[in-house]
Amino acid sequence: MIRLLPFVLLAIIITAPVDGGNSGQVSFEDDVLPILNAYCVMCHLPGAEQGDLGLYPDAWARMVDVPSKQSPLLLVKPGSPDDSYLYIKLIDSGESVGGSGLLMPIQQAPLNQDQIEIFRLWIEQGAENN
Repeated sequence: MIRLLPFVLLAIIITAPVDGGNSGQVSFEDDVLPILNAYCVMCHLPGAEQGDLGLYPDAWARMVDVPSKQSPLLLVKPGSPDDSYLYIKLIDSGESVGGSGLLMPIQQAPLNQDQIEIFRLWIEQGAENN
């Protein structure tokens, strides 16, 4: 066991994040879209577009650089989570930025901090369709 300790420590150092916990580039397809599909799509499908936001067939194109119909903000303003109505609705009711309604998602428990952080990082990193 003692002989393995240097190798275990080396493995920990090699695999540890170098940016204080930020896991790097957030992918829309791999990180954001699964959350949208699990928590949001059921209220934002064609014919059930709550808040006039449909997420099908192309969620990215329907959110990024698109004006909100509930607030003077864009739904997603690349590079600026605090100016993105989608992000605001995940952490607040939206009233603080001229919108209305409830914290999203309303049909389920609020997203956890890790999920909210994925959205924040994705927007902060430019809200790319990657």
